[in-house]
Amino acid sequence: MDYITKPVSRKQLRQYAVLFRELFDVSQGGPFPVLDALEMLPDVFEGSTYVVVQDDELPKNVVAQCVKNEGKGFTIEIKQYVYDGALERIGAYCGFILHEMAHIFMYEIGYTPILQRSFEKMPLYCSVEWQVKALTGEIAMPYEETKEMSVPEIMKKYNVSKGFAKKRQRY
Repeated sequence: MDYITKPVSRKQLRQYAVLFRELFDVSQGGPFPVLDALEMLPDVFEGSTYVVVQDDELPKNVVAQCVKNEGKGFTIEIKQYVYDGALERIGAYCGFILHEMAHIFMYEIGYTPILQRSFEKMPLYCSVEWQVKALTGEIAMPYEETKEMSVPEIMKKYNVSKGFAKKRQRY
């Protein structure tokens, strides 16, 4: 199940990735320091924070999630093993956390879910999850730097999973 939102292009997402890096005072090149940025979350997105929870506090198939706060902002809930993996710089775990941060960013710039969940196929460019996954890739692996790199080079330089690096090569 996914939410529908207004459409966005890959070109726009690349521009948003630049803005995202600027918001966290991160250079436009090189790897994105996920945990350093996570610590800055309340300063960048008012009312937003994160919490590390015991592994059994979220459903088995949920490694992290972004929950809208009653007031302003969001809380990112991260399973302990995911946070620990990010501390060890395991690419997939860093990616899970960055993905949740990207949800907040997209919401804050106006890509809010439209009224209801959709059970039917929708164009990818209108899918909240596709948009956030694509944006996460653009933030983690700047396009201009990676467009001529091999999968192993991308994995090594940007500390991302093989699957993530393969997707970068395709797009």
